[in-house]
Amino acid sequence: GSFNALFRHVQCFSIHLTTNNKRRRVEASICYDEHRQAMDARVLAGLTYAPGRGVLCAREGDAYGNTWRNARPTVTAYGDPARWLAHVERLVPVESEREHLLDVLAFKVQNPGVKINHAVLLAGTQGAGKDTLFQPFLWAIGGDAQANCAVIDGAKLDAQWGYHLESEVLVFEELHQSDNADRRALENRMKPIIAAPPIYLTVNRKMLHPVEGENQALVLAMSNYRDSISISREDRRWFVLWTDAAPMTLDEIEGMVGWYKSGGFEAVAGYLAARDVSAFAPGAPPPWTDAKMAMIGAARSLAEGWLVDQIESRTGEFARGVVAGPWQALCDRLQGSAPPTGKLYPSTLLHALKDAGWTDLGMCHSRAHSRKRHLFASPVWRGSKSEARDLVETDGAPLRIVR
Repeated sequence: GSFNALFRHVQCFSIHLTTNNKRRRVEASICYDEHRQAMDARVLAGLTYAPGRGVLCAREGDAYGNTWRNARPTVTAYGDPARWLAHVERLVPVESEREHLLDVLAFKVQNPGVKINHAVLLAGTQGAGKDTLFQPFLWAIGGDAQANCAVIDGAKLDAQWGYHLESEVLVFEELHQSDNADRRALENRMKPIIAAPPIYLTVNRKMLHPVEGENQALVLAMSNYRDSISISREDRRWFVLWTDAAPMTLDEIEGMVGWYKSGGFEAVAGYLAARDVSAFAPGAPPPWTDAKMAMIGAARSLAEGWLVDQIESRTGEFARGVVAGPWQALCDRLQGSAPPTGKLYPSTLLHALKDAGWTDLGMCHSRAHSRKRHLFASPVWRGSKSEARDLVETDGAPLRIVR
């Protein structure tokens, strides 16, 4: 309808004559479609959101219209970013962690079409200036309107439409998991947007066809809590930072905002666009940090913490260094000495075993015991799977360690 309205003033005729061999007036859109093949035009298979690519982009031999537009402000001359860099250093004093953070931000500014396969979580004292740190980065991506950037919360992850997925940067300003039974629910819901695969994410549009956008967004999160999200020791998706910086004073906030408006945004954008990120590996796991280790422990439930302590100290059922399913039976045996916070579940036990670094041996059998059982072994276990299978049938057998 919009196309026809735009070209209403143009007389358009069909290429097909009437039965009386007369030309027939048609709408502009019909005329356009009838002449498409003769003009060697492509038919779009649909729309996509593909950062870093042109208005038209190819996918598996089909042409797609790209709704992404580069909104990065043009910065030809810029001043000294030292004031912003000092603020970053105040919040992230560890040099290796600070350098990685700067590399992440600079790489995203320079490479809109490349996925950084981990998220950044900056947590710490309320009012320390976490939002202030990221403001010039978001300006470097989308200008004053922060185009291609979306501020979301946990509720939007479950939204039916998913318009926020058409973004280069997804910002969680107050990340904090709920105290529901499944403490890893938030982590699991965020996995698809933090790392690729999945290669494409579906954006449902009201009254329109869905868009299969490319999964290129960088996830930034901020929080005031040590236990902002439950993650396992095996996690490869989160770069976690904790700041002990004191809250900014009103004068400091007004001074930084004033500097941003008087050229600071351009200074930081120019610095990020020029920073050397040739050694940065966007697909590699993020560096391990003390903040991440603390968050893993703080985010555990009371039952998970108790289980991890029992497993790491190899107390009771875990003394032999090998445990076996059925897991519900093991949970029932552990229940008597567990904290009075509810029933232990196999899923909680398996998470605790992984957090304690135990190895999943899979379904194992031996000559003496042909029935397969699912086994986990301590990090210091050096026996075979068959020996582990035999060990779980004995009482008080010593842990085998090969030195």
